[in-house]
Amino acid sequence: MRKLLTLIPALLASALLTLGTAHAETEADLAARYKPLQMEAGTWDADVTFFENEKPSGTGKGVQVNTLLANGHWMVNDFRIPATDRFPPYQGHGVWGWDPVAKTYVNTWVDTNDRTVRIDYGFWHEPQQTMVWSSKQSDGEGHFVDYRMTEEFKGDTRIFTVHQLTMVTARPYLLLRIVFTRRA
Repeated sequence: MRKLLTLIPALLASALLTLGTAHAETEADLAARYKPLQMEAGTWDADVTFFENEKPSGTGKGVQVNTLLANGHWMVNDFRIPATDRFPPYQGHGVWGWDPVAKTYVNTWVDTNDRTVRIDYGFWHEPQQTMVWSSKQSDGEGHFVDYRMTEEFKGDTRIFTVHQLTMVTARPYLLLRIVFTRRA
């Protein structure tokens, strides 16, 4: 029994050390985590296409300014589209980055169209240079609506597409496509 009592602290310390090192990320892992944020930083001109019944229903032009926080781990987005003869002015504001606790990318977004904060969870698909986001947002009438967003990075161009998933079949329904072009 005495041997067992002296062995338990050593086994516990060994287990804790193993757990601590198993979850440590290397510098290369961290650099890869923050790469999509660095790719999105800067000022971008936006060509916006709205869709109704999956057919273009209107267009707009806007500007998105994306600022990295000092540590490069979080991005602040500010997106504006001026008013047109068909649409009122639009402004959206978000913060996103790699959440080391949730172990995923997390984005919060508020804008002049939403009645609630939207929270997105995403993953970076390195081979395709694409960020994929998923969210569930209340429609204010007791239902939750699912959205999927993709953001394809193509050098100084980003293509951001928003789909709503239909309630019964979860079929993607195209709502919005924005082609962002980085300003020089």
